[in-house]
Amino acid sequence: MARNPSRSGTGAESSGEFVIEPGGQDEPPIGGENNKDGIRWEMVMSLFLRLTAAVWMIKGIGFWMFVLGMGDLPLSEERRLRQALIVGFAILDCSASVGLWLLTPWGKSLWLFLAFAEIVLGLWGGSGTVGLFAATSAMLMVFCFFTLSFVMRKRHR
Repeated sequence: MARNPSRSGTGAESSGEFVIEPGGQDEPPIGGENNKDGIRWEMVMSLFLRLTAAVWMIKGIGFWMFVLGMGDLPLSEERRLRQALIVGFAILDCSASVGLWLLTPWGKSLWLFLAFAEIVLGLWGGSGTVGLFAATSAMLMVFCFFTLSFVMRKRHR
């Protein structure tokens, strides 16, 4: 006689297996999480990353506009360093925004790399590709990211 392990009292629990019936009370709800009171920092972080992804996509599209010749000068008449930075930021900003939108670890890493590159270029001011306002806003976003990460890690302990 074959036993049905999905029915309670049929021996599935006695053999060390625990079977959860679909729709049973032992099954957690879809999307269930800890019932801690207070701010849901994971949701705040995901909203921050999605907002950052939107900003970075707009910046990437802005760099693509330079590549397509919608800037002050055609791309071929720019200095070589500026050409390389414009093309690099055009490709990498859009890639980082997709990674941030999907909340992937590589997206966060690529975004942090680009943000630090923008901060350095903006404070240096020699390339003319990134301004001081963009560098300051990148610094503020990186600070917010690390603050949210710290708060989330502290909450999980």
